[in-house]
Amino acid sequence: MIPFTRHGVLVIVRLSDLEAEVLRDLAGQLTELLGDRATTHEAPTDAGSAAALFAQLGIGGSTVAPLDPALARLLPDAYKNDLSASSEHRRLTEGGLVDRKIAHARLVVASLTSSPITLDEAAAQSWLRTLTDLRLTIASRLRIIDDGDEGTGDEALLDVYDWLGYLQGTLLDAIE
Repeated sequence: MIPFTRHGVLVIVRLSDLEAEVLRDLAGQLTELLGDRATTHEAPTDAGSAAALFAQLGIGGSTVAPLDPALARLLPDAYKNDLSASSEHRRLTEGGLVDRKIAHARLVVASLTSSPITLDEAAAQSWLRTLTDLRLTIASRLRIIDDGDEGTGDEALLDVYDWLGYLQGTLLDAIE
């Protein structure tokens, strides 16, 4: 059974109960991982300040790259050879990026309540982004850097990585 099929403008998702449970668990773990990196935005006391405007726009974040290899893969430096520019870019964009990644993963979890699942274009894009983030996270845990790398680690995690790739591929086919 192909998990993602197109029906007009909608994408239909058909997963077994076990597949839905695994995906729900993985997306929940991704949310937790990203939540640990999320910054808490306290409302500035001066409503007219630049900090208040940044907070309203969802701008903000750490200036230091994550130490966890999975987070570093999900939140890479924007400028590989310019630490100062990367730090400033991260400070301005990381909070919003983390928030969007968490929102996409939560949408996937929330939609895994019945079968089949019907996705509009925006929801299908959220699913695609979350599947990509899950594969990147697992790839970092398996030390997979480039396509074709065999990775290190347990076979079960490699199987999950491959399964997520299959889901990602069939979703891309359905979207196109």
